[in-house]
Amino acid sequence: MDPSTAYDTITAAAAAGGETKRFTTGDGTNYVYTYSPATNASQPTFLLLHGYPSSRHSWRHQLHALARRGYGVLAPDLLGMGDSDKPTHLDAYGSKRISGHLKELLDHHEEESPRSDKSKVIGVGHDWGVAVLSKVAVWYPDRFSGLVFLSSAYFPPGVFFYLDAINRRTLGTLGYTQYGDWYFFNCFDAGRLIGEKRTKTNRGKPQLESFFHLLYHADAAEWGQNFAMIGAARAWLQVGTTQPLPTWLRLYSQPDAAESSLSYYRAAMCGIFEEDEAVLSDEDRKLRVPVVAIAGAKDQVSTPDDMTAVTKPYATGGYTECLLDAGHWVMLEQKEKVTSILAEFAESLTAAHQVL
Repeated sequence: MDPSTAYDTITAAAAAGGETKRFTTGDGTNYVYTYSPATNASQPTFLLLHGYPSSRHSWRHQLHALARRGYGVLAPDLLGMGDSDKPTHLDAYGSKRISGHLKELLDHHEEESPRSDKSKVIGVGHDWGVAVLSKVAVWYPDRFSGLVFLSSAYFPPGVFFYLDAINRRTLGTLGYTQYGDWYFFNCFDAGRLIGEKRTKTNRGKPQLESFFHLLYHADAAEWGQNFAMIGAARAWLQVGTTQPLPTWLRLYSQPDAAESSLSYYRAAMCGIFEEDEAVLSDEDRKLRVPVVAIAGAKDQVSTPDDMTAVTKPYATGGYTECLLDAGHWVMLEQKEKVTSILAEFAESLTAAHQVL
């Protein structure tokens, strides 16, 4: 390709926030993602991993802004969500398997990077994207120059997540069960209840719209009681409170979408991750690159205090905390601020690399 044509193509992709691409892994799994390469050798690439229930579109503001600044951006739909494959068997969500998929995707685009240290990217995760990033960063630590966790603490692979104890404790300290929604998501009928459009119980109202109105709540102060409290999510759906769906949320109307997207919760509670992670030690779980944690001050599920308490002890490469006036969806509620934090972090890493 002629260099000027290549530059025009890259510039156009950056202006659009990236091109939509499809990648098939070595084991035949299909991922859809948005990608724009860095425009010069001084700019790193961001790997952006969304949470639940979401897709790569939750990064739309950061994709456009970072690409316009010349950074590379790579934002996949995680397995089970968006336009990527949607297996419903939990074995598909093994820790090393998904981590290997994302490493393959990074390898696929490695040669396009103009950087001399092209294997290094800045990993950014939100919600369940933090859990996935935590695993990739431990299995393949040499691929990252820095890590950013939004609205969720580091999820140290191989460490038991004592769900019942957390819910028992927070019922007393917060007045609601912080992760009571996990029980609902693990119920046999949760995917059907979320994905069904019309039932007798909600008097013909679309359940999917009701679910997304609950998850993307207008008032973060109500999230603890309306969503996280044990039994609250099911009760909300049975009433069927709704609002119009954004167009990108149509992805959750696809076959098996509601069911497969719950697999991360179910895999965590069924011990699927532990099959791979039992060999890991606390030394393996240390994060030896700089870490930035971005928390929403109004988030009643992934609280800022929890993010610090869990993440900081493992962040041996440095830890910075940013508290924003937002609920759980910080990259949507404070889009310019989140973009600025990411860009400033990239600049600091680049400056440190140049000194070395």
